[in-house]
Amino acid sequence: MPGTLRAVLLVLLSAAAWASFPDAFHAPWDSLLQQYLWAGRLDVVGIAHDPRFERYLESLAAANPARGSREEQMAFWLNAYNACAVALLARRPGLRYVSLRMLDSLVRTDTFCIAGEEHTLFSLRLRLRQFGEPLLHFGAGGITRGFPPLPRRAFTAATLWRQLRANARTFLRSPQGCLLDAATNTVWLSPLLAWYRADFEREGTSLLHTVAQYAEPTVAAVIAARRRELQVKFLDFNGETIVRYAPTPARTLKPLAPSLSLIH
Repeated sequence: MPGTLRAVLLVLLSAAAWASFPDAFHAPWDSLLQQYLWAGRLDVVGIAHDPRFERYLESLAAANPARGSREEQMAFWLNAYNACAVALLARRPGLRYVSLRMLDSLVRTDTFCIAGEEHTLFSLRLRLRQFGEPLLHFGAGGITRGFPPLPRRAFTAATLWRQLRANARTFLRSPQGCLLDAATNTVWLSPLLAWYRADFEREGTSLLHTVAQYAEPTVAAVIAARRRELQVKFLDFNGETIVRYAPTPARTLKPLAPSLSLIH
């Protein structure tokens, strides 16, 4: 198919998706995540060679998310961020570890076309921050093991808040997200919460208050009882990438859930 005609068709299909059933726009990404992501590890070679991944990136480039509701837009930009993170790894299938300096360079220099504009992972994160919703940080999956894991299902407007709260619980109940040292009255948190601390402390909310909402119940109880005594420290950066080198096991894929009423 000639390149110009293909581009026109992508724009028309993208516009139709946003006008009729926005959540269905992300169905290809949903099936890719289920097929190539397993136990927090990504079959980067498999997804890189799957033509559906390239087509989904092309649809993100041609989309116009501004037409959607706030939840639809947040779901779009989260899925775009995560797809670009996967694309970054797909460009470097042998990448097993990144230093903090290398990560900072990658997220600022690798470019992607999203919604007709050039973006980096850094600018996509800034776009997500414009919504003023700190839970979005738990939905933007990291390319290394020290960050919130890449979700195995695409975000949709219908399930957005449930997914984000589940992601926050999963991460803050893991050793990468939150550790309590009761002997020294210290709560160790992911460096992600240090970098975006201002987002989690909006409107006078303390960082520990946010953590307590999603941490293990025993940790939440200690925070409630000893909040004024507790020290907050941050874990070292873990630069091991999420790349998986063993073949992805076969599995049954679930369809993307139909749109439901939005509940925050």
